[in-house]
Amino acid sequence: MSYATLKFRKASIAPVMLAMAASALLGLPGISRADAAMPATSASTSASTSASASASAAAPASAAAARIGRPAPRYTGNYIVRWRDGSQTIGTSADTTRMRRVESNTGLALSVRRPMANAMQLLTVKDSRGDDPETVARRLRQDPRVADAVPDRWLQLHDTVPNDPDFATQSLYMGSPAVTPGAANLSRAWDRSRGSANVVIAVVDTGYLDHPDLAGRLVAGYDFISTTSVSVDGDGRDTDAHDPGDYVPSGSTCPDGSGASDSSWHGTRVASVLGAVTNNGSGIAAVDWNARTQPVRVSGRCGALLSDTVDGMRWAGGLTVPGVPNNPTPAKVVNVSLGGGTCSSIEQQAVNDLNAAGVIVVAAAGNSAGAVEAPADCTGVIAVTAHANDGENASFANVGPQVTISAPGGGCGNSKVIVTNNVATGCTGGQSFIRTLSNAGTAGPTSYNIISSQGTSFSAPMVSGVVALMLAVNPALTPAQVTAVLKNTARAHPAGTYCTRSANTGKCGAGLLDADAALAAAPNPPSTGSASTSTAADSGGGGGGGGAFSPWSAAVLLVTGLVGFGTRRRPLR
Repeated sequence: MSYATLKFRKASIAPVMLAMAASALLGLPGISRADAAMPATSASTSASTSASASASAAAPASAAAARIGRPAPRYTGNYIVRWRDGSQTIGTSADTTRMRRVESNTGLALSVRRPMANAMQLLTVKDSRGDDPETVARRLRQDPRVADAVPDRWLQLHDTVPNDPDFATQSLYMGSPAVTPGAANLSRAWDRSRGSANVVIAVVDTGYLDHPDLAGRLVAGYDFISTTSVSVDGDGRDTDAHDPGDYVPSGSTCPDGSGASDSSWHGTRVASVLGAVTNNGSGIAAVDWNARTQPVRVSGRCGALLSDTVDGMRWAGGLTVPGVPNNPTPAKVVNVSLGGGTCSSIEQQAVNDLNAAGVIVVAAAGNSAGAVEAPADCTGVIAVTAHANDGENASFANVGPQVTISAPGGGCGNSKVIVTNNVATGCTGGQSFIRTLSNAGTAGPTSYNIISSQGTSFSAPMVSGVVALMLAVNPALTPAQVTAVLKNTARAHPAGTYCTRSANTGKCGAGLLDADAALAAAPNPPSTGSASTSTAADSGGGGGGGGAFSPWSAAVLLVTGLVGFGTRRRPLR
C-alpha cells in the first residue's frame, strides 16, 4: 500500500471507502522518488508545482474535519519481558523452573530469544487459546514472577518521497520567516553558533551510506538488527551500521500485505538534514555544521522491531545493552524518525532512563494524518509534527496533545489541499519539499544523489540539529530546559490555518521552530525546566504500523500525475 502525502480530512466516509476500493483494484505501485542536485552553498528553495488544470478549478478542502486514528499494530509474535527478580540468565535450572511455572500459571509456552537492555528478555510465546497479543501480554503481567510484558511490534519510517526531479531546487525552509513564513530561521542562528564537534547526535534509523557530503561528519555506530531476514546484510548485530538497502524483492510480502518496494536510504536522508558537510561548496547545507552524527541501525526490510529499536536508543545514549560493547561516543541527542502504535512501558522506561542521563530524545510524530505515534507520544520526548513552507500544518502530519513543536517537513497545508468530488487532487500554490542526500540504487547502493523528501521524518532532524546548536551554546542544558526553550521561542502558527482553529487548539505544539530565537534563549534557560514534552499513552503496551497513508489518496494522485510519495516499511512474513 502506498503512503500518499497529499491528504485532506473529511468527515464523510462513504466516498473515501469507494476510493480505497478503487485503489486496491488498480494495484498501484508504492515507492517512487525524486532526484535533483542542489549546491550546498544555496540556502534557500522553493519547491512548488502547479496543480493540474482540473484540480485548480476545485475549491480548497476544509481541514476542520476529524482525523483518523493510528494504523493497526503489526506484532511479531515475540514479547519483551522484565522479570521481577531482575534475572537475565538463560538456561540455568532456576530459569527453567521459573519458565515452567509461568507456563503452568498462564497457559503459555515460553522460550527465550535473547537478553535485552534494562534487565529484560525477548521471549517467543505460543498461545493455544488464540488470544490477541495485548491480551497475552496481560496474562503474562498477571504472573507474580513477571514485572512487565509488552508485545514486540514493527515500527515504520515516517517519510514520503516525491517523484518529480523538477519539484525543488532550493531550500527556503532554512532561511528567514520574513521571506518564507514556515522557515526555521537558521541563517540568523548560524551567526550565533554553527555547532560543536563535542556534541554527538544519534540517528536511530536504517543505517548510513558513505555519501561524500556526509561521511566526514560520522562517528562509529552500531547495527542492532537481530534478524537476518530484516537486516539484508546476512548477519545479526555487529559494529557495521552501513545501510545495504531495505528493499522488498519481488514476490515477497510484508505483514501489512505490501509487496515489492525500492530501498529508501532513509537513515542517510535523515542524517543529512541535521549533519551533512556544510559550507564546502558541494551538496546540501545541514542544520548543524559541526556536530558529529552517529548511525544506529535498527530498521531494515519491512521496518524496525520495537525490541531492536529500544536497545538501539539506549545504546545511543550511553546506556548498557547485553552482548554489545559500550558506546565510546555516547550521543547527547537521539533522533528517532520512525515509530508506530502507542507508547509502551518499555519505551517509556527507555526514554526516562535516557532523560535521566541528560540525553534529549527527538521523535517524528508520524505521517498518517492521525494520532501521534510511539515513541513520539512518550513523556519526555520532543515530539515533532511537520508544516509546509507557508507555515501551515502539513496534511499528512500527525498531531495531538503530545506534540511539542512543528518544524519544516514539506507537503501541502491542510487548507490548501484541493478536493474534487471528495478526493484530494492538488495543492493550491504547490507543495514544499526538504532536500536530502540519498542514493540512486533501488536495491543495493549505486550512485549518490540528492532528492526531495517530505515527512515528519525530516522535521525531527531539523529540531535535533537545532538542539545540537543549543548545546554548543550551553552544554549544561537539561532535556527539560531544551524543551522549555523550544516551546517558549516558537513562533505562532499562522492565523486562519488548521492549527489555529478552535477544534484543533493544543494539537500542533507550541508553534513553529525558530532556531535563532532558541539559540538566543539557550544561555539563560528557565530555572525550572520541568516542562513535559508529551503525555504518555497507556503504559501497558501498544501497537505498531505507524505512518500509513490512505490508498485512495495514492490512487487519485497517481492518476492525476501529482503523486509519487512512497513511504516505508513493513516486515516480511
